[in-house]
Amino acid sequence: MPLGEIAGEALGGLLRIVGQFFAEIVFEVLIKGAGYLIVRPFRPSVNPDGALVVTIGIVFWASLGGLGFVLYRTLVA
Repeated sequence: MPLGEIAGEALGGLLRIVGQFFAEIVFEVLIKGAGYLIVRPFRPSVNPDGALVVTIGIVFWASLGGLGFVLYRTLVA
């Protein structure tokens, strides 16, 4: 096996691990964390890994992004 193929496989594996690490951080901390903090005051017995928490987290970040876009368009235009 040529050295280039070995290096390519090793680099691909390393990048896959790093990408999975960052994706896990984004999902666990940003999406689930925000969803849990929003749902917790309304449902004290909420499951931190439940679908409700994930859905609310995604809706929160989508709303925040939409609000940022609207504010940008309003202030720049």
